[in-house]
Amino acid sequence: MFVRTSLVITLLCCSALSCVAQTRFQVWADAGAFRYDEEKSYVELWYAFPRSALAYRNEQGAYRASVMMTAIVSREQAGSEPLSRIWRVPVQTGDTSASDARLLIGKIQFTLAPGRYAVTVYGRQEDLPSRGDTIKFPLEVRPFSARGVRFSDIELCSSVQRASGDTTNMFYKNTLEVVPNPPLIFGGSLPAVMYYAELYNPDLDVYSIRSEIVSSYGNTVAAKVQRKTGRHPSRVETGGHAAGTLPTGVYTLILSYGDTTGAMRVSQSKRFYVYNPSVAADSSVIRRAVASIAYEFASLAEDELDAQFSSAIYIATSDEKKLWSSLSGAEPKRKFLTQFWNTRDPDTMTPVNEAYIDYQARVQYTNQHYRTSYRQGWKTDRGRVYIMYGPPDYVQRNQVESDTKPYEVWTYDSIQSGVEFVFVDKGGFNELELVHSTMRDEISNPSWQSHIRTR
Repeated sequence: MFVRTSLVITLLCCSALSCVAQTRFQVWADAGAFRYDEEKSYVELWYAFPRSALAYRNEQGAYRASVMMTAIVSREQAGSEPLSRIWRVPVQTGDTSASDARLLIGKIQFTLAPGRYAVTVYGRQEDLPSRGDTIKFPLEVRPFSARGVRFSDIELCSSVQRASGDTTNMFYKNTLEVVPNPPLIFGGSLPAVMYYAELYNPDLDVYSIRSEIVSSYGNTVAAKVQRKTGRHPSRVETGGHAAGTLPTGVYTLILSYGDTTGAMRVSQSKRFYVYNPSVAADSSVIRRAVASIAYEFASLAEDELDAQFSSAIYIATSDEKKLWSSLSGAEPKRKFLTQFWNTRDPDTMTPVNEAYIDYQARVQYTNQHYRTSYRQGWKTDRGRVYIMYGPPDYVQRNQVESDTKPYEVWTYDSIQSGVEFVFVDKGGFNELELVHSTMRDEISNPSWQSHIRTR
């Protein structure tokens, strides 16, 4: 998953994919990994560009153009040779005006060994080299041959439907026509978030698949649960959620595997974007900060103000911590917290403090999901990581087995070209402690597997 800086401009200038027509040539790309064999994974690279950005030539009554595409996949390992692919995409249209807002969507495939990669995708009009665009993003290819339940990566789609068996269709996959949505933008002419994923090695005769959409504030805005049966080595999981009523913003689709009681064991997630300018934001999310951040603290007692700052300790500077410790009384602390959050407001022209809302939503989420019998969720290791870095791109949950303790591996694809956090339930009290991370300035222990062994 990636976030490109030009996305904000794109969102402001178009209504999802119904108004993608533009004069600038732009490339979108996304990728996902699936099981292939014992040594490699099957990786699909999906790409798209707007037809309306091309300069066409009239050839015997048909308007034609062509785009040269290049993909370079480089493994983050010394001595590894990058893989490259160059291909030509012919384009023909009967409408060269800006009203032709369709995207040309395609895909190519690789087989890659598990590991972290950097992907660069470059597209340019063949006879106009100046009309081109480049996008770069990290890609983690996970191993799927190991024992245990696993999800593939999630492919977000514009449509998923039964196919007639035409294997010449580049989007044909497991009896389905799966058309990807590389921009990852929904709303407007794409009112439904469709998805495709594969589930490997389900170990329950009867199990549940939960799909949910979570907003950037940590609220679940849509959820479905499907009951499945059978221990097949590989299962295709597809579905969708309505996006037409969601406010503009960033969301996460989460797929989870678990038993029929609702206990989820393995999850996979994927971020996407919604652009619905006619849909008002949820007033329940922003109502507490409409006038000013100062209003939030006006009625709080001193101990409540102390609790407010305690939960914000992860983003406080050392000077701010020292200053807080020197304060006494409710009024000085109210003024401090008002200034503390005002300095972190990303857009002072809006009536809300987005940073405060997002942070409090994360605290609330951790208290709901990671709380233990003696510790609030935000005080746990998982809570701290979630608050500081947001929801992970995917979570590998490993429940208790005869020779291992329960543990989780969280992966963030868009931080430092991909990082992992490993949490282990050392004491058996359902509080998972951070034992290893590949992120700078976090605890590092390459021998972390020793913490999960019970013997």
